[in-house]
Amino acid sequence: MATLSNFGEQFASQVLKRVYMRAIVDAITNRNYEGEIRKPGDRVNILSFLNDGLLSDYEVGSDMPSETIIDNEDTLIVEKRKSFNFSLDRLEDLFTYASDIPEDLLENYAKVLERQVDTYVLDKGTDADVRNWVGTNLLVIGSAATMASIATTATGGTMTIVNASTVVTDATAMSTVENPLDGSLYAGGFSAADVGKGIRMTSTRTLVSPWYKITAVTNSVSASITEWDGAVSGSDFVEGYTLRGIYGGDGVSFPKDGTGDAPFIGHFGSGYGWEFKAAIATAVSSGSIYDQVTLLAERLDEGEIPDTDRKLTVTPVLKTQLLQASELQPTGIAEIFSGTVIQGRVMRIGGFDVHLAVGARVSTRTGHPTSAGTGGDAVSTAGATGYQILANHTGMITYADKWSESRVVDAENQFARKYQGLFLYGALVPAARRKFGAILFGSV
Repeated sequence: MATLSNFGEQFASQVLKRVYMRAIVDAITNRNYEGEIRKPGDRVNILSFLNDGLLSDYEVGSDMPSETIIDNEDTLIVEKRKSFNFSLDRLEDLFTYASDIPEDLLENYAKVLERQVDTYVLDKGTDADVRNWVGTNLLVIGSAATMASIATTATGGTMTIVNASTVVTDATAMSTVENPLDGSLYAGGFSAADVGKGIRMTSTRTLVSPWYKITAVTNSVSASITEWDGAVSGSDFVEGYTLRGIYGGDGVSFPKDGTGDAPFIGHFGSGYGWEFKAAIATAVSSGSIYDQVTLLAERLDEGEIPDTDRKLTVTPVLKTQLLQASELQPTGIAEIFSGTVIQGRVMRIGGFDVHLAVGARVSTRTGHPTSAGTGGDAVSTAGATGYQILANHTGMITYADKWSESRVVDAENQFARKYQGLFLYGALVPAARRKFGAILFGSV
């Protein structure tokens, strides 16, 4: 039985019990870190490796080549702190006819904490590998008058829209283009809505650069880019360059040494266009959602991500669409199940355990701006808003938490007592594990 003498301990344990039972955080993350949480701002460490191992041919009598292993100790900062502070006067009366802490009180605080933690962790999921986004791409076809170029920097590179051999200004950049992938009109340059997504240069549909991550937009004709994992060197980089695949490839394979030419680095040759990854939210319906889920699985498969412990987090509308999808009929097949919902899990589809996130837990963002008119008459409009639906392996996000303080104190200047509690938590996607996640950028 709870009393005011042990209220703090009982309250903390009962709230956390409910949170861990219903929140999706422990279902979609891992707790593989080194260190201990004692106070706000504490840091724990996660070790990962940023380059693949080098396997070389061995020749008798010749020295074996040596490889430098590039390891990275990512730091997870326990950055979030949530406090409880409420009067116990009324609770003391309740204990006279209730055998324990009132259920409604526990349920209320557990639900508030569950919502906060789930929203925070799902937002971290948008750090997924830019190559793994599923949506509608925006392709800008290059020509003699419109093209792009990349210059490498210490942290990656800068992509610039050019006109012949002259860099155009923000005001004179080509403003409206027709996207051949969906037939609609969009702003052709960079936008703040593109930050965090992928972009690549294109010569033809079979000669392209790898997907790079847009980390900042200077203006509509210039943006900073990095590798998907933030790496700047390794066995798969050409010496002296801080981006992979500088010689281009077919979209799947990018020979390290290419053909001796570097068409995508510091080159203004005619015909080099650019393509934004998942620039526009793709329409999601009961007729398309199963195919879109299989594309998310394909992205993880291409990254050689284990096919176990895969999770898909959906909104209530998307759950309904999955249940209505013709591929999952008749209702009652093995992949759809009913019963007690634990950690939000509601079904299993396409190799994913499907978890339900209600309210505003699943984040949204606007897509690339649409546009009408040309030159000075062009009018740009914010793109449509879409959900960022996370599909991931549990190895993607590392999560840490601790109920740091739990106490009952006397209220100052009152004949009353208060409960005070402090809950600390943080999460991180290590750079090398971004490929353990994929995002469906979709509208319903």
